[in-house]
Amino acid sequence: MFAKRLLCGLLFVFFSQYATANLLISPTRVSFDERQRSAKVTVINSSEEYRTYRVVWSEKLALPGGGYQTLSEPVTTSLSPMARLSPKQIRLAPGERQTIKIAIRKPKDLAKGEYRSHLLFQALPNEDKAAKAGLKVNMILSFSIPVVYREQGELPKVAFQTAEIVEDSVNKKPKIAVKLTEQQGFSSYGRLSAYVTNSAGKQEKIAEIGNLSLYPEIEQATVLLDLFSGKQLPKQGNIELKYQGADEYEGVDFGSYSLPIRH
Repeated sequence: MFAKRLLCGLLFVFFSQYATANLLISPTRVSFDERQRSAKVTVINSSEEYRTYRVVWSEKLALPGGGYQTLSEPVTTSLSPMARLSPKQIRLAPGERQTIKIAIRKPKDLAKGEYRSHLLFQALPNEDKAAKAGLKVNMILSFSIPVVYREQGELPKVAFQTAEIVEDSVNKKPKIAVKLTEQQGFSSYGRLSAYVTNSAGKQEKIAEIGNLSLYPEIEQATVLLDLFSGKQLPKQGNIELKYQGADEYEGVDFGSYSLPIRH
């Protein structure tokens, strides 16, 4: 089974599942280079009541099947031992915002490589003074964003290994399965897009995954692209796949691949 490495995020992330823990975070990803020593993350309480948030580091390892495994303590590639947070707990009124500052204190003779930890925002439960005695369960909802520092960073070397059209087992609609590899040891970040040539002879985007990262701990990944609503594959021609950088990699073309359409 191919490994999957998807890091999906939005400019703002809205916790709509629970009205008691609504939170807006921007940005949802922080990337340091050797010249940068500090960064800021803004959080906004979008609920209708006062909320308290705890800000801590969390160590996560990308899993071959997608998602993360939470580690109990930092590892050699963790960023948290050389990073400082301020403040570490905040209480916000409805609509109020707060800036979290991240400072990097790099040790001497730091080995070349990429260091990453995840900034975890925990919404602490408010005290319910009107609650009656008895069993009470308080859920601590949380959301984390990756924070990356690169020592002697190099441009990620991404390669398209294979691509194929597969059928969704549930809705029977076609998907595009793309196998990617990265061998440089530094994570990439950008958008993977699929294009076809339409009847007018122009390139038309039919699928895209934005905010896609390939992390160093997993050497290969299989990414599935769903077609946009209303889009269909033509009966013939090629699907042109492009992995293009974003943020610090804006303007970088990580690679492309031409997939023939066969029915």
